[in-house]
Amino acid sequence: MTAPASYLSPTAGLFNALLRLYIRRARPVIAAQLRQLDEARNVHARLVTAADFAATDDAGYIDRTGLEA
Repeated sequence: MTAPASYLSPTAGLFNALLRLYIRRARPVIAAQLRQLDEARNVHARLVTAADFAATDDAGYIDRTGLEA
């Protein structure tokens, strides 16, 4: 059971305020990092797909009949 806010020590109030400040300031940074991570995953997926396609093309498994027109 937690004490009501009126019974918290000044140190606890300061700590809570610092945590709220950190969370408020960290949200945009976290969002930017998540966007960077998502972009890195997309780049990796595109590179893997391109490498797979190139390997398949080099092995001769892609039928290009009728595509040269």
